[in-house]
Amino acid sequence: MNAKEILDPQKLMIAVGAMVVIMSLMGMTSGDEWAAVGWGGEENVLAHDAAYEEMWALHLMPLGVMAIGTGLFVSGKGLAKMSMMAPLVIVIIMGGMGALTGDSGYGAEAPPMDMFAPALVTILLTVMLGISGYLHKDDE
Repeated sequence: MNAKEILDPQKLMIAVGAMVVIMSLMGMTSGDEWAAVGWGGEENVLAHDAAYEEMWALHLMPLGVMAIGTGLFVSGKGLAKMSMMAPLVIVIIMGGMGALTGDSGYGAEAPPMDMFAPALVTILLTVMLGISGYLHKDDE
């Protein structure tokens, strides 16, 4: 079994989408905890900060739903191309948020592992998705 057989764009697209939906649900249900981690402690968090975290999580959920739909309804070269493009979305979001929040002190401390592990899994799956798209780009 080679890497091309293991890295199936359809399964990876659905897995990435599912992880994004799970992360979104986690953010929507624990916005106060995410705000405390993001702003460096509960003493730094205002009431609206938790709401912002919850709304941010909600706004990411459609990306997960779209990834699941893409995995289910797109095939062939179209799926391979979408699989190569999906990691760019993560780079844009992470890079953009890092640039926009870096000056304000947001995210100055590392989150606890129970919050960070799902994000790491999602990032790993997304990198694998991009690789799988590249490996399958010439398929029919």
